[in-house]
Amino acid sequence: MNHRMLRSKTRWKPVEADASRVQKLVDELGVYPLTARLLVNRGLTEPDQARRFLYVSEKDFHDPFLMDGMQKAVERIRDALDRQEKILIYGDYDADGVSSTSLMMKVFQSLDADVDYYIPNRFTEGYGLNEKALEKAKERGVQLVVSVDTGISAVNEAKRAKELNLDLIITDHHEPPEHLPDAFAVINPKKPGCSYPYDQLAGVGVALKLAQALLDRLPEEVLDIAALGTIADLVPLMDENRVIASLGLIQMNQRLNVGLSALMDVSGVSQEVGAGHVGFSLAPRINASGRLDTAATAVELLLTTDPKKARSIAEELDRMNRERQKLVEEIAQEACAMVESEPEKHQRFILVAAPGWNVGVIGIVASRLVEKYYRPTIVLGMDEESGIAKGSARSIAGLDIYRALTACSDLLPHFGGHEMAAGMSLPQEDLPELHRRLDRIAGEWLQEEDYIPLSQVEADLSLSEVDIPLIEELDRLAPYGEGNRTPRFRLKKAELSRLQRIGREKSHMKLAVTDGNHSLEAVGFGMGELADEIAPLSQLEIVGELSINEWNNRRLPQLMIRDLSVPHLQVFDWRSNRDQSDGFRRLAKRTESLFMIGEKKNYPWLSQGRAVAWERLEQEMVAEFSEPVRYLILVDLPPSMQVFQNLLRNLPDLERLYFAFGDAELDGTLSRTPDREQFKQLYAYLLQKKKLRISFDRKRLARWTGLSPQWISFMIQVFEELEFVRVSGDQMEVVSRPAKRPLTESPLFCKQQEREQVQHALVYSSYRDLCHMITSLRSSDPNGGGADDGLQRKDSGD
Repeated sequence: MNHRMLRSKTRWKPVEADASRVQKLVDELGVYPLTARLLVNRGLTEPDQARRFLYVSEKDFHDPFLMDGMQKAVERIRDALDRQEKILIYGDYDADGVSSTSLMMKVFQSLDADVDYYIPNRFTEGYGLNEKALEKAKERGVQLVVSVDTGISAVNEAKRAKELNLDLIITDHHEPPEHLPDAFAVINPKKPGCSYPYDQLAGVGVALKLAQALLDRLPEEVLDIAALGTIADLVPLMDENRVIASLGLIQMNQRLNVGLSALMDVSGVSQEVGAGHVGFSLAPRINASGRLDTAATAVELLLTTDPKKARSIAEELDRMNRERQKLVEEIAQEACAMVESEPEKHQRFILVAAPGWNVGVIGIVASRLVEKYYRPTIVLGMDEESGIAKGSARSIAGLDIYRALTACSDLLPHFGGHEMAAGMSLPQEDLPELHRRLDRIAGEWLQEEDYIPLSQVEADLSLSEVDIPLIEELDRLAPYGEGNRTPRFRLKKAELSRLQRIGREKSHMKLAVTDGNHSLEAVGFGMGELADEIAPLSQLEIVGELSINEWNNRRLPQLMIRDLSVPHLQVFDWRSNRDQSDGFRRLAKRTESLFMIGEKKNYPWLSQGRAVAWERLEQEMVAEFSEPVRYLILVDLPPSMQVFQNLLRNLPDLERLYFAFGDAELDGTLSRTPDREQFKQLYAYLLQKKKLRISFDRKRLARWTGLSPQWISFMIQVFEELEFVRVSGDQMEVVSRPAKRPLTESPLFCKQQEREQVQHALVYSSYRDLCHMITSLRSSDPNGGGADDGLQRKDSGD
């Protein structure tokens, strides 16, 4: 049985790679076998294909005119430019929509177009094209509307545009509905019948293709904006998205866009910008304006060329982002309270709603809930005046949320999205029915294991493989994101050589592992508490990401820990004479699978029936453990090693074993049993005396024999049990011609031998000896962990 003293938080799923394909890439490209394996894992099995992935080039952009509707759209826009018609860019309020709008504005402005933009208000208008906005555009003299990152579901709005004699070009990347809008042109690589070779572009990617077709060249000057929206929208960073992100990040680091540069400064991004900075620092601030107010603020940032104005807008977005974070925290706390107040209701699918929740941030709240509970989740804000609930959905692997919502479309007047995220609105009285249906769908589509997060393990690594040149080559796979996740590797049987908590609040963990010849440092951010649960020299299994730690002019390989496990029973050595109640109480809070043996003290915080004395345990060993015991604390010594071994055999689920007794209780007991020769020596002396007074002659006996008074008292009691002497009060008489009997017929002698064995093994042993002894006991146990249990000790600091 595989005992785990420390369990992983996720399911580790190895990614299998065809060895012959890996070797082919190694031979053709001259890369490390690990690099080749990662390429194969990403479906890049042909050398030319893999080479294009590793060495990104502008040549890898596809012909934009392969996209259905592109030719017609370009011709119409060129006519509008020639005639100086008023053009309106109609965008969306998220980072992709803001980027798409800004990109198209820059391109049209460079062509001296009479152009303006419009992004609907999230709170008063909601997502997508709306008829009133189109009517107002017509009133202002607009003749051509180009939508970006929206419009694929705007059937009614397209019809209204036609009635207004307003030409509408739709560019979008969302899933097309069964019936497409009847617009002048519809550009969407997901559109049925579209011959474009890649259909996973973000909205800004589709806008970039329109710009490329319109200019008849790649618009390099807006690649940084295209990268911003592409990375922010979490589309797969493969194929053309990878080219956009890679080349765009290069341009972003040149700080050519005044607004983006200012945003980097206020975000604290001082080093080279990577996809992670975009996702966690820049995009949230871009999104903040549309979530709290109007997205126009973010568009103005990307369009301005005035450094002072850029700095002012960037600081405003930073302030909005802090406000947004506070809102998210408040709503998330309320949402979590709802989930935990009715856990059965949300066991398979979480749906929570409340009036007053800001619909601009509930998508982030939904993501928080998925992160915490790992359940598909919908969070909605309710408008009590209109009776309409607007919400966002986030899903987990195995449940296509767009398909699930489609199955409930009769309840949803408006919804859209993709496999992992969606948005919707519906009458609030339909929320219970929607939850009921989605709960049933989750029950049908998901298995029990699907509710445990998955960690894809790309390869097992040995410490000897990890060096700087390998990590540098692996960096060629960046930028990482959806579809091209940062590769995670597993270290197996890595022996812990150093462990410490770091950070101002000691909330992080830093450790070093070794295989005897090589070592590697590893860091776990936010994992500080785990340090108390890992014993020195444990054999760890770690899943993490490789990086290079640059400090003090030194560059060293480093593993960023994402999950870890210890696949063997662990021994925690808390042996001391001090009160360990605080430590026990902390353990009891963390687990219900805690059992204590010993009744010396009262532990009211321990669950009823989870503590017992050794004497009772000997009589009812199996009955006491009707529930799994994962953590076991011994506060008293067992009466014998056999009883202790029987205990271990009855605990197949044991993960941690705490020795929490001291040696104070041993005062007055023998640490060693007299041997046979010492018994003979004393008996021979007693035969000479025949009779003696015990209290008077004990010290004289000690002087004459060299035996301690404690030993003499013990040996006389053994002689009495064997009927070699008779004791009456303080008088002792030696029996003449007693029957020959071995010492082992004395219960007291046998009990002392057992006690000596227990003390030697469990009290006076070093931690290594203690662990080796338990390993030995378990290796002889048919239910145990085997000879390679690798038990180790956790010092208490005493």
